[in-house]
Amino acid sequence: MTIGRFARLTGLSIHTLRHYDDVSLLIPAHTDPQTGYRRYGRDQIRLAHLIRELRWIDLPIEEIRQVLTDPGQAGPVLAGHRRRLRRTHGLLTARIDNVDRLLEKGFTMSAPPSGCRPVQITIAVDDLTASIAFYQAAFDLRYEVVRRTDDTDHSAFMFGEYGQDGFFLLHLSADPADTDRPGPTTFGLLVDDLDARHSRALAAGATEVVAPRDRQGMPRSAAVRDPSGNWIWLYQG
Repeated sequence: MTIGRFARLTGLSIHTLRHYDDVSLLIPAHTDPQTGYRRYGRDQIRLAHLIRELRWIDLPIEEIRQVLTDPGQAGPVLAGHRRRLRRTHGLLTARIDNVDRLLEKGFTMSAPPSGCRPVQITIAVDDLTASIAFYQAAFDLRYEVVRRTDDTDHSAFMFGEYGQDGFFLLHLSADPADTDRPGPTTFGLLVDDLDARHSRALAAGATEVVAPRDRQGMPRSAAVRDPSGNWIWLYQG
């Protein structure tokens, strides 16, 4: 049958059928060498319907080819595609949430007077899950997604709101292969109640380095070491 009739029977456009021929996914039963006219057999209709269904779920052409070549791979291929679709769903949901936030709060275009200021620090930890739990228990820090890619979410402890003057990120790195993973780190936190926070940090698994004390010219302070060996100075706010 002609390509036009085959298109009507399968629901695929003529342009799509020509493309599938060009990439050797659905090759016509016969192509006239003189005119280039394509003709298809009735036995190709079911194959065309299957390809259309797989493309409707956005399965890439190369993976469709893999399924057609080796039907035994259909399960793993579709399972992998399902994970991608769920990832896309999560990204779209996050973008909708951002749009809703912008509609509610408007745009923020603030900038520090100096033109620059520190906005993040990365500390090395031995056990990511345990370290997240420690910082949450000791300091009530907010661990959430701060960047999304097609493959994964990247999370950190976030202070304030992006674009606002109080915005700051505290990243944890447990992967020795990270190119910017530092060694043991020292950093400071301004806390609402120094003695209470110091006690909570010790209860959460920290080691005391400097007991709470008063120092001339400085706010009351203390220092603890987290379970991975990073120093945390605490300053009375």
